[in-house]
Amino acid sequence: MASFIIEYKFNDHGWATICLRNGKKECERSVSYLHDSLNDLVQMAIDLRNGKTTAQSLFMGEPGELLLVVKVEDDKALCEARWYKDWASWGAQDKEFEVVLSGTNTTDSLVQQISDTLINIHDNIGIEEYEKRWIEHGFPTEKYHLLING
Repeated sequence: MASFIIEYKFNDHGWATICLRNGKKECERSVSYLHDSLNDLVQMAIDLRNGKTTAQSLFMGEPGELLLVVKVEDDKALCEARWYKDWASWGAQDKEFEVVLSGTNTTDSLVQQISDTLINIHDNIGIEEYEKRWIEHGFPTEKYHLLING
């Protein structure tokens, strides 16, 4: 069942890349510093680990945004990536979207993928450098410790 993969790559000043795969297709989008997407992603992992049945994470582009929605049913995490042409979360358009990718995985696998991403950023980029590059939003240190230390 481990077909839905989440990769979040931290790039240069103010940019990251979200890459989602379902074993057949891939969806890759640029992520802007305008929204605290890493914080959203970490909160998603915490919510899923704590038994919530719905969680989401927003990845804002310039323009457009990708919303990753995860619903847990019968021990499966059903993942859906929704693309909005503008900043729907800021009220820039109505809530019409296109489902650009969907798939399933276990919640444990999704939580581990997000944990690995967070550890990679923490260990290889560091908090200070992250905050210099991400400009508007600090590293989610408290949530990092909550997620990594359980």
